[in-house]
Parts: sequence; structure tokens; C-alpha cells
Amino acid sequence: MRLERGCVAATGGWPFRFRVGRDRTPDGVGGDFWQHGLVNTPNDPDEPLQLLMGLEVSAVSFVRDYVELHFDGPVLRALSDPVGVYGGREWRFPAPGSLELMRCYIGKTVDGCELDPDRILALDFGEHRFVIPLDSDSSGSPEAAHMVGVDESGRASGLGGMWIW
Repeated sequence: MRLERGCVAATGGWPFRFRVGRDRTPDGVGGDFWQHGLVNTPNDPDEPLQLLMGLEVSAVSFVRDYVELHFDGPVLRALSDPVGVYGGREWRFPAPGSLELMRCYIGKTVDGCELDPDRILALDFGEHRFVIPLDSDSSGSPEAAHMVGVDESGRASGLGGMWIW
């Protein structure tokens, strides 16, 4: 199934959530379904960044023109070029030296987050910070970041939700 990019632009900057699953009746009849809807406020108890609190970064992946942070399950994808501070040193992807500093986040635990839907999505790791710019000038497209939740087995899956900023 293809997700239309236009639906993200219609959200006015708030994250859009998609959920995939199976709808089964007691007699076993049913099929796949997609649910979607807005995450209405930054204080929504279902706020996706809260799912990352207390989780450790297990991998930093560089995929052609974007970056992913993996958390032994959930995946946060930066489609706009991330920036940050690690050990007091500022970095900006893909500038020289940024890949080395970004790999240092592996093993660090998320202890804070910030979401300003028109400006930034940020994760804090003690004195270190990882920021994904969300403004339209930085992303160059309607989507600046994705987060994929986990299914019942703990694996990254649309069954656990997908958020798009």
C-alpha cells in the first residue's frame, strides 16, 4: 500500500500516525486494515517520542541521503540533515567529522526530548543532543522525519505505529 505524501502536508506540521494490523472476528474472518489520524497535541499521552524515553541507541545507520537511529525496536529516521552536540562538539550532517560523532550515540540512553512541530524534533542523552530540523527549508520535502514503532514481538513494524513529521 502506498502512503500519499500530501496527507502529511495537510496536517499543518503535526505528526501523522499510521497503524497497520489484522481485523479478525471470532470465526476467523477478516483482513488487513490501515488506520491513520492526527496526533492532536504535543502533550498527547501517545506522543511517539515518549516511546523512546529510557531506550538505548543500538545503531546509527547512514542510508544514501538520510540517517536512522535504531533503539532495539523503534527506528527514528531523519530525512532532513540532522545536527547536534556530542561531548561539547557541534556537528552537522553530512559535514566532515559528523559521521564519527554520530556513531558515538550508540549505547547512549534517551533521557529527554523536545518537539516543536514547526521547528525541531530533538533527543537528549545527558549532555549530548541529536536534532532533526522539521522546518520546510531544512527538509526540502513535506516529510522531515519518520518514526516506526514496534509490534508485539518488539520488532520495528508498522503494526506498532508510524509517525511522520
